[in-house]
Amino acid sequence: MKLEGIILEELKDYDSILYIKADTKRLKAIEYIYGNKRVLLNKEREVRKTKAGGFAQSKYQEHVKWLKKQTLNWIEENLLKNGVLKGRYDKIKIEIQDEKIKEHVFNLLKKRETGRKWFEKFRYEKLEKGLIVGGKDKESNEELLKKHLEKDDLVFHTEMKGSPFFILKESKDEKNIFRAALLTAYYSQDWKKNNRDVDVMYCFGKNIYKRKDMGVGTFGVTGGRKSIAIRRESLLGFRL
Repeated sequence: MKLEGIILEELKDYDSILYIKADTKRLKAIEYIYGNKRVLLNKEREVRKTKAGGFAQSKYQEHVKWLKKQTLNWIEENLLKNGVLKGRYDKIKIEIQDEKIKEHVFNLLKKRETGRKWFEKFRYEKLEKGLIVGGKDKESNEELLKKHLEKDDLVFHTEMKGSPFFILKESKDEKNIFRAALLTAYYSQDWKKNNRDVDVMYCFGKNIYKRKDMGVGTFGVTGGRKSIAIRRESLLGFRL
């Protein structure tokens, strides 16, 4: 997939992005939802040079000037008519050379922008290097692993059922591994129901699989896995 108007890092950071590009001749609107690209709008109007001379040339130049003045209305009308303004996006990018038009379009669209990065809908903790992200329920567990798990991430889950999935990104540091395991244990049913030590297993994202017969929020593990025992004392003294 060829990216237009955005970079790969933005695609990783945001679940939904709207990109608007416009000038006197063309208006394009593209959305990226969970990495899937869709062109919402690709309009072009006739603003070209004429080979006519004399009075015809003069009249056409007046017409072009009028079209340029109407550019803002043309952009706004097409954005409204094509339903681009109905959705909400985590990030909106605008590429327009004319600063006045760009500012107006930005003001038109800013209520559509949440400014939220993908992990902010989950439980998360930013690290000095890396990121811990966890599900809140079976639906968010499903979304987290299906849409945001990469093969080199570490995945955490308690040995007992009723656990959130947590993932650790961009870090294999022992301190961060323990922190991710602690968060997994703290939010698990094992800890809430039994108030005891909690065993947490973890593995690489490449070892996680999903079959069609598995329920929402349920995944399997194949290959190597490790386990950490999170002591009751650590959980009692845990502070977010």
